Amino acid sequence: MTRLRRPRRSPQIVLVYGADKSAAAPGETIIFTAWIINDSKVQLRNVRLIPRSFTNEGMENLDYTSKPHDGDLHIGTLSAGESAMLNFSYVVSASDHWHGGELVSAMGVTCMSRGRAIRDEHDAIVALRQ
Repeated sequence: MTRLRRPRRSPQIVLVYGADKSAAAPGETIIFTAWIINDSKVQLRNVRLIPRSFTNEGMENLDYTSKPHDGDLHIGTLSAGESAMLNFSYVVSASDHWHGGELVSAMGVTCMSRGRAIRDEHDAIVALRQ
């Protein structure tokens, strides 16, 4: 009889990223929240949130109205089951509205565990409305 070995679960970092509203009009503030979760049984090191891109339908690069300081994006160490949360905000502009469509904010997270780089990424999408 052959015994099957259950594969070891790899350490995981999970990024949950979203906006406080699904649609916004010019002048409205959108709050984007990133939750970084150590979904493993081991400590993760060098945990870092990486803003990838933030664009409107016209593919213009946007700047958040407020965001964490660069040093705060380097979370450092997360113990098993531990999490961190960071917020970004943006006020929808007339230019965004002129292009219509959606705003897309892309984030990534990286860390090290057992000599391996681990990553996750997620987009938050907000439709523009009249």
